[in-house]
Amino acid sequence: MTIATSKAGKIRLYDSTATPYYLAFTLDPGDFSGPIGVPRQEEILKLDRGNYNASAHYIVTSDAALMAPVPISWSFTVTDAAKTTNILDWIAAMNDGLSTQVNSHTLETTETDSQRNGSVANAVFADSNKSTCIVEYFIDMVGTDVGWKYNGIWIPASECNVSEGEDGTMISISAQCYGTIDRLTAFTSGTDVEA
Repeated sequence: MTIATSKAGKIRLYDSTATPYYLAFTLDPGDFSGPIGVPRQEEILKLDRGNYNASAHYIVTSDAALMAPVPISWSFTVTDAAKTTNILDWIAAMNDGLSTQVNSHTLETTETDSQRNGSVANAVFADSNKSTCIVEYFIDMVGTDVGWKYNGIWIPASECNVSEGEDGTMISISAQCYGTIDRLTAFTSGTDVEA
């Protein structure tokens, strides 16, 4: 038996291009955090005049809870390499409908690429400056590899923080997942946006 550690984890961001552009994270400290499934609607028990009997049953409440975003987060070390600029450009592209390029490649939003309720595509944001991407987190194991694909990720720049430290300056990313969350056994193929 092998225990997974942060050394085995990898993160990539993807856009919605036919052959998606991706940006692989390097020099991240191994602090990825995210749920392994989407939220569900609340269920309420209905009783017969306060009595639990054969007429008792559950009802499903509003889909608002099902469609609510769930948080994911990770961080990376700032370097003087182009990688840092490309990551910051990717975050900017998620927040400015006019700036959608990373390394001279135009990104396409993934807003309507998944159906969290299983039948209807996720809605387009009312704010046209907001765009989403896909985050794939993958653990390379000795046996069966495992990972998760987070669809419809919005990375609000206002919730990303830079912090200095003696062993390096870090940028912490706090994102919101509006789409589906699926299991992975390998990264999705695509085109490296840094190529």
